[in-house]
Amino acid sequence: MPIVKVPAKDANIIRNVDVLVIGGGPSGIGAAISASYENDSVLLLEKNAFLGGNITKSYVESCNYFMKGTPFKVSGVFEKMENAYKDAYGRTGDTRPDSPFRFSSEYLKIFLDRFVSEHNVEVLFHSFVNDVILQDDKIAAVIIQTKNGPQAVTAKVVIDCSGDGDVAYASGVEFESGRKTDHLNQPGTVNFRVVGVNSAKLLADGRDGVKEVGAKFHRDYRAGKTDLSCIRQDMPMGRLTPGGQVSYINYPCEYKINPTSIEDLTKGEIACRKYIDEVVVYLKENAYGFENVELASIAPEIGFRDSRRIKGKYELTIEDTLSFKEFDDCIATYPPFYDMLSPDANMGGDGSVHGHGYKGHIYEAIKGDKAFEIPYGSLLPSKTSNLLVAGRCISCDHVAQSAIRAISACMLTGEAAGAAAALAIKENTDVANVNIRNLQAKLREQGVDIPKKG
Repeated sequence: MPIVKVPAKDANIIRNVDVLVIGGGPSGIGAAISASYENDSVLLLEKNAFLGGNITKSYVESCNYFMKGTPFKVSGVFEKMENAYKDAYGRTGDTRPDSPFRFSSEYLKIFLDRFVSEHNVEVLFHSFVNDVILQDDKIAAVIIQTKNGPQAVTAKVVIDCSGDGDVAYASGVEFESGRKTDHLNQPGTVNFRVVGVNSAKLLADGRDGVKEVGAKFHRDYRAGKTDLSCIRQDMPMGRLTPGGQVSYINYPCEYKINPTSIEDLTKGEIACRKYIDEVVVYLKENAYGFENVELASIAPEIGFRDSRRIKGKYELTIEDTLSFKEFDDCIATYPPFYDMLSPDANMGGDGSVHGHGYKGHIYEAIKGDKAFEIPYGSLLPSKTSNLLVAGRCISCDHVAQSAIRAISACMLTGEAAGAAAALAIKENTDVANVNIRNLQAKLREQGVDIPKKG
């Protein structure tokens, strides 16, 4: 490609803080709250106008449905956040019987403003970060792209919770994306909402009619009856409110697109809006209780399940999680749940991890009561001494990523990164040299369920 030279610009330093967190999704919230426990100055930068990441911007309200009926529960910052949200808003109108807890993405936006403020975390919205200033092996400043040109923030420790590893990428950290052989990622999805659903009809006789509609769609797809353009055989749905709203429909997907390419992102957004137009008509004509629905809203942007994964001090592998490998530097444990939509749109396969994403989708529910461990080394980039990475872009292989990408897992790695950042400052050391036993003890104090080592 031809290139142009971008002229050098001065950027005003608008903040100088102890801990800087980039990305206000689950991992960023976990990191910022965790770092705040040491009373360090914490700044959270978010490119959107609200916090919550995929929960709010992509309507992924069912964060831990796969734990229902298992011995596992959330812990740490996520448990604290969920309990406080329930105290404020309850189940936010969900009338579906025997359903897992779901947030309302809209009420959660309001709640999170208060939640982070109560922990003395400063937030700046509309702050897109994709550049840094390096001095030797440290990030000297992070650059925010703003309406007033570039602005800078300096910090003792930087935590990349951007989801795509934008800060690590700008720092020259090596990364992988997608599958080993073809680098295909899971599809991008644009969730949407409908109103006008006949709630009484769907809930008659104690039934969960929403679930039945989804099951019928799956049968119709397998039988070749849907006649829809989108290649997707499942249609998970969210809360059903007394006002006749289904809070999300997780269906429109575009496959074989690069989550960091503006051309592919544009293609995905346009394609998914076309699929939404088609599937609303399908629901009106084929789903009982949906005869009078209308489109209420489309998620603000396409959501992705995976993109860049850094090359870190340790790469967590699928073999590690399946064998329940123990790590001396364990900073989180998580139930073995694997969920990967087929990167190449292959709807076949048996849903097992065995196919490694090359033989259709992966969907393995939790079995037993044993959790796998996530090591601190997976949060440490191969270089850059004051940078930590948390969330779906930590150092792991593509199939293991299908387990650590879950929302509460992302918050756990964020919480560990925030605690490590605070300790690095307290111990006056680089993030790679934090005392692991002190870090683990601190996380246990915060309510994180990790085994004692040594």
